Amino acid sequence: MSWSPQRWDLIWAAAKDVLLTGTGMALILSQVFSRAPSDILLATGLALTVPSVAGHARVLLGSSSRPSGPPSSPSSSSSGSSSSGSSSGGTE
Repeated sequence: MSWSPQRWDLIWAAAKDVLLTGTGMALILSQVFSRAPSDILLATGLALTVPSVAGHARVLLGSSSRPSGPPSSPSSSSSGSSSSGSSSGGTE
């Protein structure tokens, strides 16, 4: 049985997702129910859950933003905000 590189990438991503998130959640829960919680351990637990949450949010937000418009639309809105800043400078 030959394993393709794509399959190994999927297995690695799933293991990393489960291990990082699981360790982070274990740290968070141990500090929530601790008599003397450690800020450092709580922050570490939160940091370990960030890659998983960010990856899932990127997938969810990426799929919903595709039909809304081309990626060039945010750049045009930023140029509009710079022109309003120059007009406020002219009124001084």
